Amino acid sequence: MVGVLAAAFLTGGCGNDGTLVVAVRPGQPGLVTRLPDGRYSGFDIEVAQYVARALGYRDDQVVYTLDTTRADLVVGATGPPGSRYVAGPYLVTSTDVLVRTGDLSIRRPRDLARKRVCATRESAEPLVKRFGTRWRRFFLAEANLPAACAPLLASGRTDAIVADAPVLAGLSAQYPGKFRFSGRSLATEKYGIATGTAALRDQVEEALRRMFDDGTWKRTVIDQLGALATRYTTPPSLD
Repeated sequence: MVGVLAAAFLTGGCGNDGTLVVAVRPGQPGLVTRLPDGRYSGFDIEVAQYVARALGYRDDQVVYTLDTTRADLVVGATGPPGSRYVAGPYLVTSTDVLVRTGDLSIRRPRDLARKRVCATRESAEPLVKRFGTRWRRFFLAEANLPAACAPLLASGRTDAIVADAPVLAGLSAQYPGKFRFSGRSLATEKYGIATGTAALRDQVEEALRRMFDDGTWKRTVIDQLGALATRYTTPPSLD
């Protein structure tokens, strides 16, 4: 559960100075990773680049930011069905559980009732609803970003990470052989692209449709979310 619906905070138009400003999500390995040279990579970035090109922008005209208040597009937006000016979804995924490879005591969500869990407030919400606020107080290590949870799990200071499946796959790739997915999914998540106007939303939606139809979406899933490629075999239906 990593997206934020930010359409209300967008600048409303794009390209006023020849650039497209795209807001992305920090600390989401697999979706958005900042490279040592300052560039970004990941599934969300590939989607953003495709959409930007379809809108007529070169790669060097796309500026990435973590500040949704100055963005023309917000990649990874989530919100209730029918949210204003959100194109997509470009990915339908789930909130899952990641544990250490050798830990066989966690096989289903109910096994987390007495386990130390690291998650953001949003990702932990299904477990808080299930186990109560007392569980939150004694068993939840709340993190601002999912990436902060990986060292805790690797060192044994927590027993599980709860986050969206692509993020967990990204974290697992950073610790080869140490983590595994466990149990059933906790919730379904849809990722879209928030825009400032209905007209821009329609343009972005058409770009996503082209990405789905020409095979780019599938290739991007394999390249960026390879561990989950069997989960995402076909593009989602555009709302």
